[in-house]
Amino acid sequence: MQKRRSHKKSRNGCQNCKKWHTKCDESGPPCNNCTLRKAKCVYSRPNNENDSIRGSLSIRARQKELAAYRPSVDRPSGNVETICAAYGGPSSLLDLELMHQWSTQTYNCFEGIPEDLPYLQNILPRSALKYDFMLNCILAISSLHIARSAPESQSSKYLNAALEFYNRGSSSFRKNLGSINEDNCHVLYMFSAIAVSVHLAIPQSSSSMLTHATVAFDLLNGCTSIGMMAMPWMLKSPFPIRLFMSRMGASKDMIDADAKAALARLRLLNDRRYKSTTEINPDEEDQLGVVVIREHELYEMAIHCLEVCYAEEANGVLRGLCTTLPAMMGKPFISLITQRDPFTLLIVMHWAVLLNELDDNFWWMISLGAKLAVEIADLLRSRHPDLALEWREAIAWPLTRMGLPVTRSRELSYNEDGGWELI
Repeated sequence: MQKRRSHKKSRNGCQNCKKWHTKCDESGPPCNNCTLRKAKCVYSRPNNENDSIRGSLSIRARQKELAAYRPSVDRPSGNVETICAAYGGPSSLLDLELMHQWSTQTYNCFEGIPEDLPYLQNILPRSALKYDFMLNCILAISSLHIARSAPESQSSKYLNAALEFYNRGSSSFRKNLGSINEDNCHVLYMFSAIAVSVHLAIPQSSSSMLTHATVAFDLLNGCTSIGMMAMPWMLKSPFPIRLFMSRMGASKDMIDADAKAALARLRLLNDRRYKSTTEINPDEEDQLGVVVIREHELYEMAIHCLEVCYAEEANGVLRGLCTTLPAMMGKPFISLITQRDPFTLLIVMHWAVLLNELDDNFWWMISLGAKLAVEIADLLRSRHPDLALEWREAIAWPLTRMGLPVTRSRELSYNEDGGWELI
């Protein structure tokens, strides 16, 4: 057998050469092998230039020398955000904190039926790793959720982060919306749904809650449009929309007597004032066949949708269905809200009662119901005093149901005891 030729071992070579079982020239970083292979050259111990001196050291002296050095790791300079990004991890610890917030708490706030939870906690975050707009949306709503209970000194940090994440996500969402398909339809739908919550949760400079809510209604209509356009795909997607739809149909008998009387009063007012306008003149219809929907008919459809929401909330099977009411009513009704149509606003006041009765899981709507009712009551009394007098019982009912003063209201504040107080 041929005698193996002796060779000088490389004991201080780079990590790559050790992994490749290749002799390192120890000239790096980078060494010659790493240069040829275009690899990142990393040494795990200091490379002393004088081999003769190193070879003469005793084992004890060598151990003492190495102990004097801190372990050499090729890590980027800078803060933890730079380091995490260099290693392909999240851009900051904040991202980790927010994703943990989503997977442990925030995801639960969007549960409609129990089957939503595995989707929200596991499937949607995994999809977000593929679609950056969804990832930014999850981080935005989670940041707002933390900001709600964070100390004042920390709250602005989370609010600013939420705005940044949401702006990034919105830009990417618009680019992806034009290429909706079977794979991404449920992700685009969920972004548009959660975007409504983000909008309502971000503090607004506008003093009008009605203006703030109207923008949310438009966003909600956009969400509905995506769902309807992609419905064949949505029914086959991981999102359990088919189960949700199959559980609708709560009996109207479940509505409490007080609410039933209020809804009946709305119908009576609609009949008294607007039923005479239901006669349609064929000449007024568009020659292309567009049907003219009269006020009475539109109001009746809205009251019917409101009645469905009262029944479903009383049934308790579909959590938070009432939040989708503006989408159920459609764009013509939203347009009337924008125009501050008085009877439309009266219907919205009765919807505000349901919002006010939602549990704390719907934290982004916790102030919407009562503030909407108060603002609408003041608007009707100031702009339409004759109608306010005629509708005084209908205006008083939502306020009374929410425990608010029936007299002209001032600014509302949500106190620590979980109730509303005038300030």
